[in-house]
Amino acid sequence: MLRNKLLSGTVFSLLLIGAADPASASSSVKPPDHPVNAKAAQTDSKKGLPRKEAVVNIVDVTNLRSGPGLDYDIIGKAKPGNSFPVVGSDGDWYKVSLSGGGTAFVAGWVVQIDMPAPAKPPEKAVITKSEPPDPKEPDNKETVVNIVDVTNLRSGPGLDYDIIGKAKPGNTFPVVGSDGDWYKVSLSGGGTAYVAGWVVKTGIAGSPGDSGTISAKDNQQSDTKVYIYHSHNRESWNKVARNVNGTSFDDPEVNITLVGKELGRHLQERGIPSIIEDADFAEKLKEQKLSYAHSYSESRKAVNKAVKAHPSLTYFFDIHRDANVPRDKTTVTIDGKSYAGILFVIGTAHPDYTENKKFAEALNERLNKKYPGLSRGILSKSVHDGNGEYNQDIAPGSLLLEIGGVNNTLEESLLSAEAFAEVFAEYYRS
Repeated sequence: MLRNKLLSGTVFSLLLIGAADPASASSSVKPPDHPVNAKAAQTDSKKGLPRKEAVVNIVDVTNLRSGPGLDYDIIGKAKPGNSFPVVGSDGDWYKVSLSGGGTAFVAGWVVQIDMPAPAKPPEKAVITKSEPPDPKEPDNKETVVNIVDVTNLRSGPGLDYDIIGKAKPGNTFPVVGSDGDWYKVSLSGGGTAYVAGWVVKTGIAGSPGDSGTISAKDNQQSDTKVYIYHSHNRESWNKVARNVNGTSFDDPEVNITLVGKELGRHLQERGIPSIIEDADFAEKLKEQKLSYAHSYSESRKAVNKAVKAHPSLTYFFDIHRDANVPRDKTTVTIDGKSYAGILFVIGTAHPDYTENKKFAEALNERLNKKYPGLSRGILSKSVHDGNGEYNQDIAPGSLLLEIGGVNNTLEESLLSAEAFAEVFAEYYRS
């Protein structure tokens, strides 16, 4: 992620990516047994890295790969406490130096960037703008973007531009221009960067924010078609969850929302306008002293809000992971890659459920044709089996997707999200 330069004071900390089975990893390069005391990194002339120390710090078991992608061989694993100097990057992957010699790549989308919060711009008594300022005609009113998810800062207005840094929730940047769906923002250390409009909220400096749907154009009726949310937003996996209670495996950060974000990212890349809900429903239940059983009632509030703001929404995907199902029942290997199986869940407690089922059947057929065995089938559930409705009465294009189970890994689930996005995109355009 460091293609041109690292932002001043930036330190990189890996969150986690689920480890593949040890048997699938090559041992040709072994991770260090102890943390590396990183020296000043040499400048990489191709990547433009600075001559100051930049490291990634491992906080849990994670894969080291031979190249910048999930299809490259796993050549080793890193352990908690290991640190690696950054020597380059390629797209969303970091190239790191190993203590025993050689290099490896680690996935950038599980890297959390700690960077100084940008200086707060002075508050002004101005009227909120629903449109970002035109870069050719600067506006004196200080519009800002508020980061609501860990996101890349790029050198230009598109996913094919270099990643020059990363922002995290809570960061705020003054807007100095825009280009299509991208905002050009001013950085506190000097210079500018671009941030994708679908992962920020806009507002006026000093105005209160609204904790709702992620969208750069919340006040406009757009052609947005897909809404992705997570009624059980803290569902995690048994190897990474920090909150374990019986058969419950939850985590406030490393959870199923990362899979929904990956799905949304791939849909956006395929030209399908999508919204990814960022609301923490688990926290909302806690604040209201409501039980877990009220999850779908709480998420329905967000769904209704999204429909009101975006009448063009047609497809609604509630992303989950299944419970403590044996791993061999929720995992499939396709072309040498391990995927988390996808189960379609249809609630029958509303009169129009047959339309949702037809939608699921169409995607199920396409999914198994392109990725044989990836679908675990279609499961119908009535009020006697669970919620029974799952907010699917909102539209015939509503689905609850169980992507893998508690015994899968985040990496397997991300691959399945990409596969589903590919299949849905073909359905969408058919």
